[in-house]
Amino acid sequence: MTDAPTRKCPFAAPITTGRAACRHATEVVRRGGSEYDCDHAEAHARCGELFAGLKQVGLDAFGVEDDLTQMPHSVLVKIQTGGLLGLRRLVTPDADPDAPVADVADLVTQAGEVHGGVGQIPFVSLADDMLNCKLERRGRRRGR
Repeated sequence: MTDAPTRKCPFAAPITTGRAACRHATEVVRRGGSEYDCDHAEAHARCGELFAGLKQVGLDAFGVEDDLTQMPHSVLVKIQTGGLLGLRRLVTPDADPDAPVADVADLVTQAGEVHGGVGQIPFVSLADDMLNCKLERRGRRRGR
């Protein structure tokens, strides 16, 4: 018997920080700490397509290359978090912009329905949401 494929959640950062939740996200512990996997193949595919579009626009907006050794981690977190918050703004303009995204899978499905598919979402209109995304500052390390 083979293990089911691992589907890493492309929106793990906002889920980890409490800025989003997803009914398909399952917390797993790996060497680097807690992460999230997706328990639904179709939802994972939609989220992957969304993240690819957000990342393409976000990297251009931040003026960085897609190089994990050079790009600050905060840029990817802003692309994920700001992208989801901006997508919610497009789908539900009257939503509280400071509230966490209640269900990433539901938001991605709704956005796909509104725009005729995830690939048809106007990703460029989400660039400002990513650029203006404020991340919570981590506490300073003691003893330094």
